[in-house]
Amino acid sequence: MVITIRNMHVPEDYEGTAALLSTFYSEPITAEHMREEDAAIPVKGALSRDENGRLTGHDRQRLVAVNESGKIIGYGCSWRAPWTAPGTLYQKVLVDPEERKNGIGREIYAKLAAYADANGADKIVGMVRDDDPDSQAYAAGRGFVRDRHQFESLIELDGFSPEGAGGTADAPEGIILTTLAQVPGEEMEKQVYELYRKTYSDIPGSEGEFKWYSQWRKETVERESFDPSLFLVALDGDKPVGAAELYEMTETNSVYNLYTCVDGEYRGRGIALALKRTSIFLAKERGYSYIRTNNDSQNGPMLAINRKLGYVPVPGYYRLYKNVR
Repeated sequence: MVITIRNMHVPEDYEGTAALLSTFYSEPITAEHMREEDAAIPVKGALSRDENGRLTGHDRQRLVAVNESGKIIGYGCSWRAPWTAPGTLYQKVLVDPEERKNGIGREIYAKLAAYADANGADKIVGMVRDDDPDSQAYAAGRGFVRDRHQFESLIELDGFSPEGAGGTADAPEGIILTTLAQVPGEEMEKQVYELYRKTYSDIPGSEGEFKWYSQWRKETVERESFDPSLFLVALDGDKPVGAAELYEMTETNSVYNLYTCVDGEYRGRGIALALKRTSIFLAKERGYSYIRTNNDSQNGPMLAINRKLGYVPVPGYYRLYKNVR
């Protein structure tokens, strides 16, 4: 069998790469997902170094392994964003389950390792599924150490009742629950962004800085598929103090709860619970089949809320790292 490992061609390789990525992620990845993601990322990278000589800036290398018939059976990606922690590169190596143990992953990994070495990375961070012991062993054999457990939770909406979610979706006293569709405008969007930026470091396992406002806009409100009626906001007067962002997954008629946050000064008042509960009512009303979300295993408060509302744990991911300098 002749395998060719080359740079990913855009957009020609979207379909084949998306199909392969779908074997890793819990929800299907489509060519359109990849196009939308790429639209928010600069085509040309620009790596640099900080005052301590650590790798900074942004860049991305994407590789595909193609068999004799032209099918993409392997994928590799090494990348960092401007807000990624200095010295760090993220990495993914993925091989078609039917083509494993043929040396494809080894060759892709070697090329990504050479890229990391040439650019002076100090640390490589990756993910493996927590229900894939072969991939875990493969990573461990190359010096990667388990860092965090980011597992997923899911709530089925068929047959769902308010009683199952602990009651009504009433907001705490003095708080109004609404959506970005009902409070449109860049001023509100800027305030929501500041809420995200302010709360990001509270997430167990968060690293680096939160993305810049311009990038956040590209990935959210400027995204072609963005639906402001699925973006819940908790207001104290005109001030956003909490948010819950839902992302529609049309392929499975579901939504993904990407992010839920509450301003630190407003915690302990039941705002997060009200946002999460309202998101369930909204998704049920819109006819979605289920909601999926993910949490760090050490995020006790949010895990407790999810369990109270009826979310059940499903397989997720281990975050791994390897110090290379």
